[in-house]
Amino acid sequence: MRTAVSAPEWETLSSQAFVPLRVRTGAHFVASLDHRGYASAALSAIHSGACHIARDRALLSPAAEDMALFSFQVSGRNLVEQNDRQATIGPGDGVLYVTRSAYDLDFPDDAELVVLQVPTEWLGLSASTLSTIAAQRLSARRDLLLRTASRVVRSHFTGRPVLDDTAQSIRVATELLAAALRGGGRRSSPPRSHAALFASFHRIVAEHLDDPRLDVSALAAVENVSVRTVHQVFSERGLRAAAFIRSERMSRACRLLRETTLAIPDIALRCGVADPSVFARTFRNEVGMSPTRYRAQLAAD
Repeated sequence: MRTAVSAPEWETLSSQAFVPLRVRTGAHFVASLDHRGYASAALSAIHSGACHIARDRALLSPAAEDMALFSFQVSGRNLVEQNDRQATIGPGDGVLYVTRSAYDLDFPDDAELVVLQVPTEWLGLSASTLSTIAAQRLSARRDLLLRTASRVVRSHFTGRPVLDDTAQSIRVATELLAAALRGGGRRSSPPRSHAALFASFHRIVAEHLDDPRLDVSALAAVENVSVRTVHQVFSERGLRAAAFIRSERMSRACRLLRETTLAIPDIALRCGVADPSVFARTFRNEVGMSPTRYRAQLAAD
């Protein structure tokens, strides 16, 4: 993590991490950059005060590598301009811009974002297609592939990465992004790697633990793959799909028992188990004691 407290410092940090840029900031400016990866492919987490960043025509170089930057907005706003097109990016949105053309990024207030940086050729899209997509607001909330890609990237900076290896995270996030930019239709998209599927399964489980219908078949249906493929994806990581779902449900139960005063039947419902007796039995098998005893032990400690 590196910090800047002035426009020259932020210009230097940003230019070193991405491409040559010009930066303007206001008074009392502070920004930080956590940049992980390689010269041509990286993940970055940015916290920035109000500033304006420009890649003007004077900074363009025909010899420079053609890079694509995809920014996921976590908080604040980002006003992006490229190819005579402007877009206002808010929390939950993403935006693509490419380094071969001039662009402007304006952050009117404090902002947090994560950025995926890869050579444009990795996306497998033509220059004209990329030019059409650039500086358009893309909602990660409405697109499963974008949402999963953003989670892969952001999780790398939260202490609980979906994928531990930076190179694999970059590759999987790029694959998901490319599929989303091609239109997101599963039938027209090329087969996805097992690493990308696992990242998606992980997100689906985390977001639907309260749904009693969440099981291996549901994961297969959401991703339009066979149940056998789901089992293979988890098995390759030393896991069993059904056991993973059950463990995640009980992990949520433990957290709710620790952090809330909810009645145990209510906790069971929030963990996707309608029958309290089934919940108690499953909890005991996973944790080694009943939910009541677990909560009592916490109170005693």
